[in-house]
Amino acid sequence: MRTRTLWTIEIAVLESTRLQCMHFPWEVEISGLSLPFRKACDLEGAASNVTISVNLPANGSPLQDILVHPCVTSLDSAILTASSVDGMDDSAFSGPYKFPFTPPSDVFDLCYYTSQVPVPPILGFYQMKEEESQLKLTINLKLHESVKNAFEYCETRIPFFNRGPITHLEYKVSYGQLDLSREKSLLVWVIGQKFPKSLEISLSGTVTFGSINKEHSVDPICTGNTAYIKLYFRIPDYTLTGCYTDQHSVQVFSSGKPKINTSRELISSDYYIWNSKAAAPVVYRTLFF
Repeated sequence: MRTRTLWTIEIAVLESTRLQCMHFPWEVEISGLSLPFRKACDLEGAASNVTISVNLPANGSPLQDILVHPCVTSLDSAILTASSVDGMDDSAFSGPYKFPFTPPSDVFDLCYYTSQVPVPPILGFYQMKEEESQLKLTINLKLHESVKNAFEYCETRIPFFNRGPITHLEYKVSYGQLDLSREKSLLVWVIGQKFPKSLEISLSGTVTFGSINKEHSVDPICTGNTAYIKLYFRIPDYTLTGCYTDQHSVQVFSSGKPKINTSRELISSDYYIWNSKAAAPVVYRTLFF
């Protein structure tokens, strides 16, 4: 007697957003998205062919520069040419994006894409300037009103390179809490799981340093007033483009009926805001599949 096949498909839409924010205009990009696909089955050969449809809402940002895993068997020509169309063009292809494939046995990334969005999820301003023997800091952050205000975590790291340990700190923070790292060369502004109702928060203060020694961070780029803050955050059940897939968007051509689980999330990746009082370095990015 043939054992009944029980197997599960796990699909996650993972968007990561990069930002190199120095001055207007914003340089923001959604990139490195992957659709990790995992199957678990008790009989070899339970899965044969699968088709996943990736959808966008009416106001979603079209996907571009789509790269797919070798297991994808065919693609619509509109998807292949999506990279050559301006993302803000009304004629740009906006889905659904269908990916037919024969899944390998292990977890794999089904596809990557990029997308242009008009504003960053978190807008920011950073100013650092030296006054006598102190550094004076001002940071303003604002969550865009269209972004889901429900984080798993959100924090801002303020590193100080080529300087000694922090010996004195005075600050005023409108929201969250400010922590000093054990090495005393990094401030961590813990924002938490939500922005306040106003969606705007600020931090200001002065920092005094001791003598530099070998144990402290050295960086050939961040010298003088060239400095940055870096944001780390994760928003579950949300994507900036609006991209999603669900159990009704998955077709499985198999004798067994699988259980289908889907999820999506937005995470930060290289989300920098540079000091407005100094020149910022030119950053080059390469997308690897």
